[in-house]
Amino acid sequence: MYYRTDLAFEANESLAKKAERIKLKTRDYKHGEIVELEITDKDAEKAIGKKMGKYITYETNGLKKLSRSSRLEVINILAKSIKDVSHIKRERVLVVGLGNRNITADSLGPRTLDKIKVTRQFFKAYNKEYDEDYNEVSILEPGVLGTTGIETINTIVGVVEKIKPTLLIIIDALASRKMRRLCSVVQITDAGIEPGSGIGNMQGSLNEETLGVKVVAIGIPTVVDTATIVNDTIELMEETLKGKTEDVGQIMGILSDLKYDEKGMFIKEILNPMYGESIVTPSEVDELIGNLSVMLAEAVNKAVHPGYKLNS
Repeated sequence: MYYRTDLAFEANESLAKKAERIKLKTRDYKHGEIVELEITDKDAEKAIGKKMGKYITYETNGLKKLSRSSRLEVINILAKSIKDVSHIKRERVLVVGLGNRNITADSLGPRTLDKIKVTRQFFKAYNKEYDEDYNEVSILEPGVLGTTGIETINTIVGVVEKIKPTLLIIIDALASRKMRRLCSVVQITDAGIEPGSGIGNMQGSLNEETLGVKVVAIGIPTVVDTATIVNDTIELMEETLKGKTEDVGQIMGILSDLKYDEKGMFIKEILNPMYGESIVTPSEVDELIGNLSVMLAEAVNKAVHPGYKLNS
């Protein structure tokens, strides 16, 4: 595969031969659709390149700018998906925001933490084990190696060992293989996450196996690589030309005979010597991250706190 993607259903889309032991179910909603994909064995895991587990993906063209009523509807859908994946009951929850707050496209995790309803301090102050309306929730912003000097995974493991949560919710910005999916898709999974994998900076896995705690990972794609943009543009040009000329091949040349992934590899060979491994994000990313971080925080709050009232 020439492209980078953190979205399991995108990786599944790209398979020339569909892997066995992958369950797929789609449900339509007013503002989009939910794709539920479950990887059930090691062979399927190897074929798709994603860890075994359940992946719930909500996709809509309108996620970027929603009315208040539509926004509340989407938040409720996401909150239900978080509950479905985590099987949350009475938990000690640690919400982790991965990424670099100083780089807008990578700041989704830290900025989402700003709106999480934190309650652990009250449980400790009043020596409480149970509350009817709220779970015990704490947050962690581990930062990135380049600014802290500490690997993200080491920070998380240390805090987990110290405060002993029963559920870890990890929020991160993801990479996609399609421009149209930037800031328009939410992925929720119980398979954990591999920080930095979408941009080739693999650090290791954060999942139940490595941490000994239930893990739910939530992410929204905010970047694509340059080759993907060029490839998508060529695909659109071919589609447009089909309606205007009978001989698309004469105009597009050899590219018309190549499959999507083959085009991508060819484009990457041309671009990499000039631009290296470059990635791109939407020009309005600051506004988008601001809106999406509030939406994700409200969905998490709704999912983990039985008595939480939505603010959005």
